Amino acid sequence: MSRTRTLLAGFSFFLTPGFVLAQQAAAAPDQPLECPTVSGLVTDENQQPLTGATVVVLGIQDAFSTNSEGRYIVSSRKPISQTAQLQISAAGYETQKLVLSGCQPPTVALKLLPGTRFKRDGRIKKTTSTGKIKY
Repeated sequence: MSRTRTLLAGFSFFLTPGFVLAQQAAAAPDQPLECPTVSGLVTDENQQPLTGATVVVLGIQDAFSTNSEGRYIVSSRKPISQTAQLQISAAGYETQKLVLSGCQPPTVALKLLPGTRFKRDGRIKKTTSTGKIKY
């Protein structure tokens, strides 16, 4: 009888941790490893939407641009990882890289490059080294 108890105690000692880990894994909520699509908003420093900004998912090399409201939707044939890096750029603005966190990218506010000015007709003008701006 004591030998049977010893064997049962030994088996339970080895099987219990595996059973507990299996229960914890089953209790964890299922989260997808990839995002089907990613969408967001690109603005300037004044919270105005940026039209035509480029959004690239690094590693997939697909490029997308923002619409007139500064919004973009990224969808790809290849799965987009939840921790993928996005590179966001626009003419006359600093390029930003950000990491997705759970398929929810933050709103991105791009800063003007130093010495960049906008003309009245919408063209971008770089200032000269003396700081003069020609209109």
